[in-house]
Amino acid sequence: MDKLMATLKKIALEIADLRRDVEDLKRREIPAGLWNNYTPASQTGWTALPTGNYRYTAIGKLVILRIAMTAGTSNATTASIALPFTAANVGSSVGGANAYAIDNGTGLTTMSKWAIAPNSTMIDFYKDAAVGAWTASGTKRIYCVAIYERS
Repeated sequence: MDKLMATLKKIALEIADLRRDVEDLKRREIPAGLWNNYTPASQTGWTALPTGNYRYTAIGKLVILRIAMTAGTSNATTASIALPFTAANVGSSVGGANAYAIDNGTGLTTMSKWAIAPNSTMIDFYKDAAVGAWTASGTKRIYCVAIYERS
């Protein structure tokens, strides 16, 4: 009888360990490749958040962000939109080219860019490949695909 009880106790402990493993996997599970809509929590550079499509997908700590906004009314020479997740501290900013941008109602014919600083909650947009300022009036619109590591 003692041997049977010891065996049953061992099986019960193994089941408990498996349950913990399953719960841990559920907590870490991220539906890779599924796109999610989000509303940026804040913005600077417009009188209000421009309407449009703000979407992301997360695969582990990799985040792919897609922004396709309609023309908003510019009220500053800066432009920033809140990220869906805080960026990781990767030691330096990450960035790339925007797909399309409009400043003061005119489509840009030179490259504009996006940048995300380490530990940032915002993606910053610039009128050119350096850190060019936007016009603080008229309309401003940005299309971009950004890739960054979340914290």
